[in-house]
Amino acid sequence: MSLRNEPLDWQVESNNFYVPIYHKGDLVGFFKQEYASEVIKFLNEEEVLKKALKMACTDLIKKIGGDTSKVNYLMEKYVKTSERPKYGTRAIALLLYERQKELDLSNQEFAKFCDTFKLSPTELNNIYAGEAFDDSLLAPLSRILGIAKERLLEVRDGSEKESNV
Repeated sequence: MSLRNEPLDWQVESNNFYVPIYHKGDLVGFFKQEYASEVIKFLNEEEVLKKALKMACTDLIKKIGGDTSKVNYLMEKYVKTSERPKYGTRAIALLLYERQKELDLSNQEFAKFCDTFKLSPTELNNIYAGEAFDDSLLAPLSRILGIAKERLLEVRDGSEKESNV
């Protein structure tokens, strides 16, 4: 319950092996009892975060004197840029960043590491900046990341499934 005794958006009642799940009073489905509380907790936290994002976007638009009817557009823009990129140069840049963390290397050390595989610091910075790169860097990137060139091509160019969605 909230501070003003208003029901939460997502609720669970547990008396059976499968428990009913309610959203704003309407039955939406059933979960196994051992998962229900955790799922409900997650869904309620998501609702709170959506409300906070909407408030922040509204405040931002008001502050710059913009049209508050564009709040949902701004929210979608922030959510989209916050999602993990699935393909493109940004996705490869994220893979490189994760590889650096995995190896526990500083930025300078990682640049030297990449340079030993024939990916220059300039080329590395260009990838981090989101610039497209040609096929000549696929082999070095493949060795650095430890993935096949074919998989790297899928990540860079997007797979057939993703482009048809």
